[in-house]
Amino acid sequence: MDALEDCVWPRATSELILLPVTGLECVGDRLLAGEGPDVLVYSLDFGGHLRMMKRVQNLLGHYLIHGFRVRPEPKGDTDSEAMIAVFGSKGLRIVKLSWGESRFRELWRSGLWTMSDWIWDVRWLEGNVALALGHNSVVLYDPVIGCMLQDVACTDRCTLSSACLIGDTWMELTIVAGAVSNQLLVWYPATALTDDKPVAPDRRVSGHVGVIFSMSYLPSKGLLATASEDRSVRIWKVGDLRVPGGRVQNIGHCFGHSARVWQVRLLENYLISAGEDCVCLVWSHEGEILQAFRGHQGRGIRAIAAHERQAWVITGGDDSGIRLWHLVGRGYPGLGVSALSFKSPSRPGVLKAVTLAGSWRLLAVTDQGALYLYDLEVKCWEQLLEDPNFQSYCLLEAAPGPEGFGLCAMANGEGRVKVVPINTPTAAVDRTLFRGKVHSLSWALRGYEELLLLASGPGGAVACLEISAAPSGKTIYVKERCRYQLPPSKQRWHTCSAFLPPGDFLVCGDRRGSVLLFPARPGLPQDPPGGGGAGPGAPGAGGQLAAAGYGPVSTLHSLHGKQGVTSVTCHGGYVYTTGRDGAYYQLFVQGGKLQPVLRQKACRGMNWVAGLRMVSDGSTVVLGFHANEFVVWSPRSHEKLHIVNCGGGHRSWAFSDTEAAMAFAFLKDGDVMLYRALGGCTRPHVILREGLHGREITCVRRVGTVTLGPEFEVPGLEPPDDLEPGREGPGPIDIVVTCSEDTTVCVLALPTTTGSAHALTSVCNHISSVRALAVWGLGSPGGAGRARPGLTAHVVSAGGRAEMHCFSIMVTPDPSTPSRLACHVMHLSSHRLDEYWDRQRNRHRMIKVDPETRYMSLAICEVDKPGMGPLVAAACSDGAVRLFLLQDSGRILQLLAETFHHKRCVLKVHSFTHEAPDQRRRLLLCSAATDGGLAFWDLTTVLEPQGQPALPFDLGAPCLTVQAHSSGVNSLHTLPTPDGRHLVASGSEDGSLHIFVLAVEMPEPGETETKDEAQPVPRLCALEEYSVPCAHAAHVTGLKLLSPSLMVSASIDQRLTFWRLGHGEPTFMNSAVYHVPDVADMDCWLVSPEFGHRCALGGQGLEVYNWYD
Repeated sequence: MDALEDCVWPRATSELILLPVTGLECVGDRLLAGEGPDVLVYSLDFGGHLRMMKRVQNLLGHYLIHGFRVRPEPKGDTDSEAMIAVFGSKGLRIVKLSWGESRFRELWRSGLWTMSDWIWDVRWLEGNVALALGHNSVVLYDPVIGCMLQDVACTDRCTLSSACLIGDTWMELTIVAGAVSNQLLVWYPATALTDDKPVAPDRRVSGHVGVIFSMSYLPSKGLLATASEDRSVRIWKVGDLRVPGGRVQNIGHCFGHSARVWQVRLLENYLISAGEDCVCLVWSHEGEILQAFRGHQGRGIRAIAAHERQAWVITGGDDSGIRLWHLVGRGYPGLGVSALSFKSPSRPGVLKAVTLAGSWRLLAVTDQGALYLYDLEVKCWEQLLEDPNFQSYCLLEAAPGPEGFGLCAMANGEGRVKVVPINTPTAAVDRTLFRGKVHSLSWALRGYEELLLLASGPGGAVACLEISAAPSGKTIYVKERCRYQLPPSKQRWHTCSAFLPPGDFLVCGDRRGSVLLFPARPGLPQDPPGGGGAGPGAPGAGGQLAAAGYGPVSTLHSLHGKQGVTSVTCHGGYVYTTGRDGAYYQLFVQGGKLQPVLRQKACRGMNWVAGLRMVSDGSTVVLGFHANEFVVWSPRSHEKLHIVNCGGGHRSWAFSDTEAAMAFAFLKDGDVMLYRALGGCTRPHVILREGLHGREITCVRRVGTVTLGPEFEVPGLEPPDDLEPGREGPGPIDIVVTCSEDTTVCVLALPTTTGSAHALTSVCNHISSVRALAVWGLGSPGGAGRARPGLTAHVVSAGGRAEMHCFSIMVTPDPSTPSRLACHVMHLSSHRLDEYWDRQRNRHRMIKVDPETRYMSLAICEVDKPGMGPLVAAACSDGAVRLFLLQDSGRILQLLAETFHHKRCVLKVHSFTHEAPDQRRRLLLCSAATDGGLAFWDLTTVLEPQGQPALPFDLGAPCLTVQAHSSGVNSLHTLPTPDGRHLVASGSEDGSLHIFVLAVEMPEPGETETKDEAQPVPRLCALEEYSVPCAHAAHVTGLKLLSPSLMVSASIDQRLTFWRLGHGEPTFMNSAVYHVPDVADMDCWLVSPEFGHRCALGGQGLEVYNWYD
């Protein structure tokens, strides 16, 4: 009995899968989604509430779900229950589901039937199911008893790439097969004279020049749509395909995708297609593109579904995301660019500038000095004023706030500024501020209490005007409060400004790319919080004489390069700046100083970031220019929400956004062009599930656990009937960090009770793929003395182009988010080897760093030396093992030491410590390369002072080398044993495992050769080596020593295997099959005795397993 229990313990079970969504189907008011072998059931509440009802795990065994087919009911009622055929690859299973009264139940499930060939389509025929198989044959199957009734093949037994079954009975059943010859074969299985007699095709249709991946038939209009490898969608007029001998006519050849088209779906009024370019297109039946849905990332959209009654389209992508889009059709009034017809004999002159006062009023000024107003509701132009002083050169800016507060400002080349009330333009106020050109204007608004106008003149002078209104509202007062002085530069004027809450400071950006902090009321006695500014009277200080202008109290020089800062936004205690360098920064003011927190890049190709907008759901949208297009981009969904072909940003343009509508105006061909979208920046679509990564996950690291109280119950799946003991309430939430080849790092929350995952935030600082992560400095918000719920940690990420970043994360409870958690990221430091090499004085004596060097693995080496931060060990593709020193809590990252001992690509590094009684704590590092060799280094001596601190010194020869494998080592781990030794385990590309005991021995007295050595250096030796040559059938990419007697390994062969240790050679215990292809990394941890262990596997998706001791 004990032997039997040993064979099955521990037993790993899958609790979460994030894989490409390969099947979608709307069933009444429910949505079925296929993810691997699991089925996700969503309740589509058309009142606006969308939630996942249930995850049916492992429904299709080891097969991936590709489609669902619902059995037609006599009354067409599927609101309460439905019989569904689920198929994928060679597997088929029939399930009967009940979801009435918002309660999900599985009433009946058939066995899992495995066909002899790939299943391309399934059709219900009077209680039986017909299957279209991969080599052009049709099988009629009885789902109750699980037996084959008919098996008919076509005479053309070619391999199919798609198929479509048409008809409701066996006698009228028609199959349209997409052959590898790029043809459509139409044939009728019921015409077979005998069961063994193949049937000849009735029609052959040619047209595509690539493989046909999908097809859809619309019987009401006799249309057939096909999607192909040739990036096109074709529409065919076929009539009733159930009647042999019909005529086929190609009536549409649609090109709109930039890559292969995977899916197509015909609706009564639309055609939906989706492909490898991650775009879902909505076409008319005449081949006109009506809508384009972009938002998925990665390698394409794999599944689409439609709900015609609600005009919804649902897409599932390779990024494991599921999105719901609204069909708006042709002539939708809320989208599109329209000309406002300014040109008229009654309006002489040429337009020079345009601005928006809210989303409903537009202002334009001509070279005649005439100011015009266009009301979008009245739809007519009205002249407000004409001033000859503002001819030729004129700046125009509308005040921020609701409908622009009814104010705008004009400036000319002679230093004059005019503030105009839009409703009463005759009450305009003129001020002459400079003896020269006014370079820029900007408004700064503090709630409804304070409104400032800043104007830049010659010599870097900035005049600050205070604007107020009389109680009647018909008169305005303009008073010059003070003058500021910008730092010297070639292009010396400010570009944007904003109040920093509560209003004591102004944050400005200038044309040189610098961000500056000015006192909002410099004439009043005040003490800036902390230091950072010069004293009164000092050059450039905030207390300098008003005649010369007040200087900034804090400056971030050239933060956005030389192209300039485009916008400044203050929100949630942070300052957000954008620039024409294609980046946007998150800044924090502490102690009177501006401090960079995080730098983010916008979408690829957006080199001109024009601004940020904070939307109601707490997310951010980025405004900018991509070539000649104005783009509204969502960093959260990686989606271009709006695209306007405006010709670029080097022309007068304006943007306004309210909850009611978004507007973008620009000048083109002497007219004002306007783009409007109802509902604001955000597009009316719903993210049913956030995507994870667009490419393969390369590394997974667990950060820690956050425990929430009952008031923070995390919404998830329907509570199961048999809830396990200890799983009541929200329970602990594991925080996991993943990185990917898509250049992003993602922070995930994995609740232990709901079987779901929530993406908290993503970091997009890398310019190439991210391959390695390391976590250190785990703590609590507020520190040890004032600890608050949540966790804090430091994360180091590294990857391609020899680039490394260090940032901190803080996860805190937030009941307003779906995960009940909020994650704040602060960028601390970065390092690139090629930039480091360029800064060296004696670089001619050094070997230039290969710019294509990649960091393959990272390890944190905790140092016990006071005042010294941790070390980061990096395995590099150029054959080096490098040590970096983190100081000042990660704000300083510098290269400390390196070695080229391996002389080939180093794949893994792992650090561990050795502590023994009456001995010094030893810090050890193990590295592994592509030749299968392991090298051990004693880093304790690295911490000693070196002769050349400015250069990275050589680590020298390793203390021990072990030839563990004949090929590259892809996984490595160590574990201390109770007797003071260490277990070292490694996995190789040839599927083998190597385990040995590492002993750290002190030399006997008299053995040391160096007489002046203060303490003897220990020796490392390998004992009890064991190898398992064929532990896996492919690369072993994950390995973890759980205890001195238990080890778990993962491989590309998709098996999670447990091994018994401690009795000679490792003994196989059991294995579980997981569904993530090409697993690249694994991390395991103990949650608690009640919840057991959890294991996260990352590859082309993410899967979480758990098991109990």
